[in-house]
Amino acid sequence: MKSLHLATLVAALGLSGFAAAYFVGDGTPAPQGSPESAGKVALAKPAATASDSSTARQILFVEPGSFSLTSEQGEQVDKSLKASYLGRGGFIFAEPDNATFVAHPSITWLGRTGYRIDLRTSPGLAAGTYSGFIDVRVCRESPCVNIIPGAQALVAYEVIVKSDGSEWVNTGEWRTFQRNAAHDGYIPVKLKPERFAYKWEWKRTTGTSADRNFINSVATEDGQVFVSEDISATPWLYALNEADGSERWKQQFSLEKRPALNPPATAGGKVFLTTTGSTSTYLWGFKATDGAPLMQSAFSVQWDNQLAPTVHKDLVYINGGYYGGTVLAYDINDGILKWSQNSGGDDDMATPAVDDNNVYHYDGIGLKVYNAATGANVANINDPYTPEQGYSYHSSPMLGSADNVIAFSGGSFSGLGASSAEQYGSRPLVNYSVTGYNTRWRSAKKYLTQPATAGGVIYAGSNNPKSFDAIDEATGQVLWSWVPGPEDIEFHRNVVVTKNLAFVSTNRAVYAIDLATHQPVWSYPAPGMLAVSGNGMLYIVEGARTTTGRLIAITLK
Repeated sequence: MKSLHLATLVAALGLSGFAAAYFVGDGTPAPQGSPESAGKVALAKPAATASDSSTARQILFVEPGSFSLTSEQGEQVDKSLKASYLGRGGFIFAEPDNATFVAHPSITWLGRTGYRIDLRTSPGLAAGTYSGFIDVRVCRESPCVNIIPGAQALVAYEVIVKSDGSEWVNTGEWRTFQRNAAHDGYIPVKLKPERFAYKWEWKRTTGTSADRNFINSVATEDGQVFVSEDISATPWLYALNEADGSERWKQQFSLEKRPALNPPATAGGKVFLTTTGSTSTYLWGFKATDGAPLMQSAFSVQWDNQLAPTVHKDLVYINGGYYGGTVLAYDINDGILKWSQNSGGDDDMATPAVDDNNVYHYDGIGLKVYNAATGANVANINDPYTPEQGYSYHSSPMLGSADNVIAFSGGSFSGLGASSAEQYGSRPLVNYSVTGYNTRWRSAKKYLTQPATAGGVIYAGSNNPKSFDAIDEATGQVLWSWVPGPEDIEFHRNVVVTKNLAFVSTNRAVYAIDLATHQPVWSYPAPGMLAVSGNGMLYIVEGARTTTGRLIAITLK
């Protein structure tokens, strides 16, 4: 019988493993060994043992001597090392120094002096750069106590895991109607539906049968979600903890003749909202952390209901006017009125859109554009499509790509004096060019949902015919559609879009639609108004046309 060249092969990491043995001389496998005990091989770089010799001839060689791998997040990558052992007898071990690689890499005899060590990166590595070494050694015994002199090699590695965009990054809070001053409903993150999970819910308990327990759309700021009561003589504004829905503070309003407490907006550690009616009409500001009052600025309206204020830079913008059609701009710090502009027309259930240069207001007959800092008139662009006028607008202009302002054509009506109620009427969308002083197109279909836009595509739900459409911003043509089943009779409320998903509500559920496959990949059995916080919480203010007073929180990360 030939002499034993390497008696036993053992793949171990110092955790519970399983030894494999080979007789190199004749290639006959030896019986399987017993499970190793945990912790028998140190994960740190080994100290020299009594058998080590600084003058020992190197008899273990590993190629490559170092390596670098690159992978996408969620991907596992394989790497093989080739070892050559020129000694006689012993146990060979391969030990990653940390959890970058899967435990217990397999070791395969290649014949004569050669061995292959098969490594695989661990699942679930977060985006980033990982470095360390693979400790390859041959020992006299198993578990390893004495390294055979000259039989150890440290292979340095670097593993770069690229983000797939699905790690949650706080890209900003949900601050106002359709998230931001552009009202585009866009969250620039990539989401994985398998991570979505119900967290908590909160329910309004202060209402009477006359109040109907309505609540408004929400806003978020620094780990809090703010929700206001609708339809009440003594409504409350609540600050809830995003982690568990517990109440941090609340502020009550005693209002004359039951005017409206409207939806909140946030900016700079502050919460803003309006109370409107024929009296008690104010823009209010509170400290977000504790509810301390910061401002109370009077303005004129007649029994209005409004959307949330729009905040941009150091100004807070609202709609108002005793006879409607007015845009007002207030200082964010002291509540002093900086300017106002009145064009007449629709006023109720509206808020302007704002960018660094301009303020955009649809007044029922066209788009009005004002200088954001001074209120000076920039452009008046008529809606050429004979819009149906009404006291209420139930929307805001939406800012898309450069010089693309999308707005519903004409007003609408909810039949309820409630800022939380959805309008009945569907309307076409119109794309305005401010630099061209004209319109580009009007959509062929009418839409009910508040649209969202990202990457030159507009997303909106239509109920006749029923479909959720992706619309080309440049042409107004429908790029693709999703049609839900018969149990989902209508689309409702607002659309939220991310890098890979669009969220939309029907009369019975909220769906996440994959933008690549155009099919739903997640749903939750409650319809309602949608918002997504900077902490990755999806909020559903339950209710298709009117709210139930229930706020549902679902984590997206």
